[in-house]
Amino acid sequence: MKTFLSISAFCLLFFTSCSNDLESDNLLEELENEQKSIDSNGYISDNRTDGYNQGYFWTIYKEGGWGRLRFPYANQYGGNFEIEYKNNQDIVGGKGWSTGNGRRINYNIGLLQGSYNFVGVYGWTRTPLIEYYVVEKGSITGQNQNKNYTVNGKNYKFKKQLRSNAPSILGTKTFYQYISEHGNASTGSNQQVHMQAHINHWNSHGGHKPQWGNLRDFDYQVFGIESYTGGWGKINASIW
Repeated sequence: MKTFLSISAFCLLFFTSCSNDLESDNLLEELENEQKSIDSNGYISDNRTDGYNQGYFWTIYKEGGWGRLRFPYANQYGGNFEIEYKNNQDIVGGKGWSTGNGRRINYNIGLLQGSYNFVGVYGWTRTPLIEYYVVEKGSITGQNQNKNYTVNGKNYKFKKQLRSNAPSILGTKTFYQYISEHGNASTGSNQQVHMQAHINHWNSHGGHKPQWGNLRDFDYQVFGIESYTGGWGKINASIW
Protein backbone atom coordinates (compact mmCIF):
# COMPACT_ATOMS: atom_id res chain seq x y z
CA MET A 1 0.00 0.00 0.00
CA LYS A 2 1.38 3.38 -0.97
CA THR A 3 0.76 6.32 1.33
CA PHE A 4 0.58 10.02 0.41
CA LEU A 5 1.36 12.94 2.76
CA SER A 6 -0.42 16.05 1.48
CA ILE A 7 0.83 19.61 1.84
CA SER A 8 -2.51 21.16 2.74
CA ALA A 9 -5.69 20.31 4.61
CA PHE A 10 -7.67 20.47 1.34
CA CYS A 11 -5.38 18.00 -0.42
CA LEU A 12 -5.44 15.72 2.61
CA LEU A 13 -9.25 15.67 2.59
CA PHE A 14 -9.38 15.10 -1.17
CA PHE A 15 -6.93 12.22 -1.24
CA THR A 16 -8.41 10.64 1.89
CA SER A 17 -11.80 10.61 0.20
CA CYS A 18 -10.34 9.04 -2.96
CA SER A 19 -8.43 6.48 -0.89
CA ASN A 20 -11.57 5.52 1.01
CA ASP A 21 -13.47 5.11 -2.26
CA LEU A 22 -10.71 2.88 -3.67
CA GLU A 23 -10.58 0.80 -0.50
CA SER A 24 -14.36 0.39 -0.56
CA ASP A 25 -14.23 -0.68 -4.22
CA ASN A 26 -11.46 -3.19 -3.46
CA LEU A 27 -13.40 -4.58 -0.49
CA LEU A 28 -16.54 -5.00 -2.60
CA GLU A 29 -14.52 -6.75 -5.30
CA GLU A 30 -13.01 -9.13 -2.73
CA LEU A 31 -16.41 -9.93 -1.25
CA GLU A 32 -17.94 -10.53 -4.67
CA ASN A 33 -15.08 -12.85 -5.67
CA GLU A 34 -15.43 -14.85 -2.46
CA GLN A 35 -19.21 -15.13 -2.82
CA LYS A 36 -18.84 -16.43 -6.37
CA SER A 37 -16.31 -19.08 -5.40
CA ILE A 38 -17.15 -20.31 -1.88
CA ASP A 39 -20.28 -20.19 0.23
CA SER A 40 -20.63 -18.46 3.59
CA ASN A 41 -19.11 -21.45 5.40
CA GLY A 42 -16.16 -21.69 3.03
CA TYR A 43 -17.24 -24.90 1.30
CA ILE A 44 -15.80 -25.34 -2.18
CA SER A 45 -16.98 -27.24 -5.25
CA ASP A 46 -14.94 -29.19 -7.80
CA ASN A 47 -12.63 -27.51 -10.32
CA ARG A 48 -10.50 -24.43 -9.82
CA THR A 49 -11.78 -21.26 -8.14
CA ASP A 50 -9.86 -18.04 -7.44
CA GLY A 51 -10.36 -14.84 -5.52
CA TYR A 52 -8.80 -12.11 -3.38
CA ASN A 53 -8.71 -11.63 0.38
CA GLN A 54 -6.99 -8.81 2.28
CA GLY A 55 -5.07 -7.90 -0.87
CA TYR A 56 -3.76 -11.44 -1.43
CA PHE A 57 -4.70 -13.76 -4.27
CA TRP A 58 -6.02 -17.22 -3.42
CA THR A 59 -6.73 -20.27 -5.55
CA ILE A 60 -8.00 -23.78 -4.94
CA TYR A 61 -8.54 -26.83 -7.14
CA LYS A 62 -10.48 -29.87 -5.96
CA GLU A 63 -11.49 -33.20 -7.45
CA GLY A 64 -14.16 -35.04 -5.47
CA GLY A 65 -14.56 -35.32 -1.73
CA TRP A 66 -15.20 -32.46 0.66
CA GLY A 67 -13.24 -29.25 1.13
CA ARG A 68 -13.42 -25.89 2.83
CA LEU A 69 -11.31 -22.73 2.44
CA ARG A 70 -11.54 -19.99 5.08
CA PHE A 71 -9.60 -16.94 6.33
CA PRO A 72 -10.23 -17.08 10.10
CA TYR A 73 -7.46 -14.69 11.23
CA ALA A 74 -7.03 -12.61 8.08
CA ASN A 75 -8.36 -9.47 9.75
CA GLN A 76 -5.35 -9.63 12.07
CA TYR A 77 -2.85 -11.34 9.73
CA GLY A 78 -3.70 -10.47 6.13
CA GLY A 79 -1.97 -13.52 4.68
CA ASN A 80 -3.78 -16.05 6.88
CA PHE A 81 -5.76 -18.93 5.37
CA GLU A 82 -7.14 -22.31 6.38
CA ILE A 83 -7.92 -25.33 4.19
CA GLU A 84 -9.65 -28.45 5.47
CA TYR A 85 -10.46 -31.46 3.27
CA LYS A 86 -11.52 -35.11 3.23
CA ASN A 87 -11.75 -37.99 0.75
CA ASN A 88 -10.40 -36.03 -2.24
CA GLN A 89 -8.91 -37.47 -5.39
CA ASP A 90 -6.83 -34.29 -5.38
CA ILE A 91 -6.97 -30.92 -3.68
CA VAL A 92 -4.40 -28.15 -4.05
CA GLY A 93 -4.67 -24.53 -3.01
CA GLY A 94 -3.24 -21.65 -1.07
CA LYS A 95 -2.77 -17.92 -0.75
CA GLY A 96 -0.25 -15.62 -2.38
CA TRP A 97 -0.02 -13.58 -5.58
CA SER A 98 -1.72 -13.62 -8.97
CA THR A 99 1.67 -13.18 -10.68
CA GLY A 100 4.75 -15.08 -9.59
CA ASN A 101 8.30 -13.76 -9.44
CA GLY A 102 11.54 -14.13 -7.47
CA ARG A 103 10.12 -12.64 -4.26
CA ARG A 104 11.03 -13.71 -0.75
CA ILE A 105 8.01 -15.47 0.72
CA ASN A 106 7.72 -15.46 4.49
CA TYR A 107 5.45 -18.04 6.05
CA ASN A 108 4.41 -19.63 9.31
CA ILE A 109 2.56 -22.96 9.42
CA GLY A 110 0.56 -22.63 12.61
CA LEU A 111 -1.42 -25.85 12.26
CA LEU A 112 -0.90 -28.96 10.13
CA GLN A 113 -2.94 -32.07 10.79
CA GLY A 114 -3.90 -35.28 9.02
CA SER A 115 -2.65 -36.51 5.66
CA TYR A 116 -1.00 -34.38 2.99
CA ASN A 117 1.57 -34.77 0.22
CA PHE A 118 3.02 -31.29 -0.05
CA VAL A 119 3.19 -27.98 1.80
CA GLY A 120 5.14 -25.11 0.27
CA VAL A 121 5.21 -22.76 -2.71
CA TYR A 122 3.20 -23.77 -5.75
CA GLY A 123 2.75 -22.04 -9.10
CA TRP A 124 2.98 -22.03 -12.89
CA THR A 125 4.85 -20.44 -15.75
CA ARG A 126 3.40 -20.18 -19.23
CA THR A 127 6.67 -20.04 -21.22
CA PRO A 128 7.50 -22.84 -21.14
CA LEU A 129 4.43 -24.38 -19.45
CA ILE A 130 5.84 -25.51 -16.09
CA GLU A 131 4.08 -26.51 -12.87
CA TYR A 132 6.50 -25.92 -10.00
CA TYR A 133 6.77 -26.88 -6.35
CA VAL A 134 9.10 -25.72 -3.60
CA VAL A 135 8.44 -28.46 -1.07
CA GLU A 136 8.90 -27.27 2.50
CA LYS A 137 7.09 -30.27 4.02
CA GLY A 138 6.22 -33.63 2.46
CA SER A 139 7.32 -35.07 -0.88
CA ILE A 140 6.27 -34.97 -4.54
CA THR A 141 6.99 -37.79 -7.00
CA GLY A 142 9.63 -37.02 -9.62
CA GLN A 143 12.91 -38.13 -11.15
CA ASN A 144 15.94 -36.98 -9.15
CA GLN A 145 18.16 -34.79 -11.34
CA ASN A 146 21.14 -35.15 -8.94
CA LYS A 147 21.41 -31.37 -8.75
CA ASN A 148 21.03 -30.68 -5.03
CA TYR A 149 21.49 -27.11 -3.79
CA THR A 150 21.22 -25.06 -0.61
CA VAL A 151 19.06 -21.97 0.00
CA ASN A 152 18.73 -20.22 3.39
CA GLY A 153 20.50 -23.13 5.07
CA LYS A 154 18.06 -25.71 3.63
CA ASN A 155 19.21 -28.45 1.28
CA TYR A 156 16.90 -29.01 -1.67
CA LYS A 157 16.73 -31.99 -4.03
CA PHE A 158 15.76 -31.05 -7.61
CA LYS A 159 13.34 -33.43 -9.33
CA LYS A 160 11.37 -33.41 -12.59
CA GLN A 161 8.27 -35.21 -13.73
CA LEU A 162 6.60 -35.26 -17.16
CA ARG A 163 2.82 -34.92 -17.12
CA SER A 164 1.15 -36.08 -20.33
CA ASN A 165 -2.31 -34.85 -21.33
CA ALA A 166 -2.93 -33.55 -17.82
CA PRO A 167 -4.96 -30.59 -16.46
CA SER A 168 -3.07 -27.30 -16.54
CA ILE A 169 -3.72 -23.56 -16.45
CA LEU A 170 -3.89 -23.73 -20.28
CA GLY A 171 -6.25 -26.70 -20.44
CA THR A 172 -5.22 -30.31 -21.06
CA LYS A 173 -1.52 -30.20 -21.96
CA THR A 174 1.76 -32.10 -21.70
CA PHE A 175 4.25 -30.32 -19.45
CA TYR A 176 6.99 -30.79 -16.87
CA GLN A 177 6.75 -30.37 -13.15
CA TYR A 178 9.81 -28.83 -11.49
CA ILE A 179 10.12 -29.96 -7.88
CA SER A 180 12.61 -28.51 -5.37
CA GLU A 181 12.23 -30.60 -2.25
CA HIS A 182 13.40 -29.87 1.27
CA GLY A 183 10.53 -31.50 3.09
CA ASN A 184 11.52 -31.02 6.73
CA ALA A 185 10.56 -27.45 7.63
CA SER A 186 9.27 -26.99 11.15
CA THR A 187 5.80 -25.78 12.06
CA GLY A 188 5.03 -22.91 14.42
CA SER A 189 8.05 -20.82 13.43
CA ASN A 190 8.72 -18.10 10.87
CA GLN A 191 10.32 -19.46 7.70
CA GLN A 192 11.33 -18.03 4.32
CA VAL A 193 11.49 -19.18 0.70
CA HIS A 194 13.80 -17.18 -1.58
CA MET A 195 12.10 -17.81 -4.93
CA GLN A 196 14.78 -16.19 -7.10
CA ALA A 197 17.34 -18.75 -5.95
CA HIS A 198 15.01 -21.58 -6.97
CA ILE A 199 14.17 -19.95 -10.30
CA ASN A 200 17.89 -19.53 -11.03
CA HIS A 201 18.47 -23.22 -10.32
CA TRP A 202 15.58 -24.29 -12.54
CA ASN A 203 16.89 -22.08 -15.34
CA SER A 204 20.33 -23.67 -15.07
CA HIS A 205 19.30 -27.31 -14.63
CA GLY A 206 15.70 -27.67 -15.82
CA GLY A 207 16.59 -28.58 -19.38
CA HIS A 208 14.17 -26.13 -21.02
CA LYS A 209 17.04 -24.12 -22.50
CA PRO A 210 18.10 -23.14 -25.13
CA GLN A 211 14.77 -23.61 -26.90
CA TRP A 212 12.80 -21.39 -24.53
CA GLY A 213 15.38 -19.34 -22.67
CA ASN A 214 14.74 -18.55 -19.01
CA LEU A 215 11.38 -19.22 -17.35
CA ARG A 216 9.01 -16.32 -17.96
CA ASP A 217 5.33 -15.41 -18.21
CA PHE A 218 4.70 -16.35 -14.59
CA ASP A 219 1.12 -17.13 -13.64
CA TYR A 220 -0.05 -17.36 -10.01
CA GLN A 221 2.28 -18.19 -7.09
CA VAL A 222 0.90 -19.29 -3.74
CA PHE A 223 1.96 -20.88 -0.48
CA GLY A 224 -0.33 -23.81 0.15
CA ILE A 225 -0.99 -27.52 0.37
CA GLU A 226 -1.74 -30.49 -1.86
CA SER A 227 -3.24 -33.83 -0.89
CA TYR A 228 -4.16 -36.77 -3.10
CA THR A 229 -4.12 -39.48 -0.45
CA GLY A 230 -7.89 -39.47 0.05
CA GLY A 231 -7.70 -38.91 3.80
CA TRP A 232 -8.58 -36.03 6.09
CA GLY A 233 -6.31 -33.06 6.65
CA LYS A 234 -6.15 -29.43 7.71
CA ILE A 235 -3.71 -26.54 7.49
CA ASN A 236 -3.76 -23.06 8.97
CA ALA A 237 -0.88 -20.86 7.81
CA SER A 238 0.04 -17.23 7.21
CA ILE A 239 2.24 -15.56 4.62
CA TRP A 240 3.67 -12.08 4.28
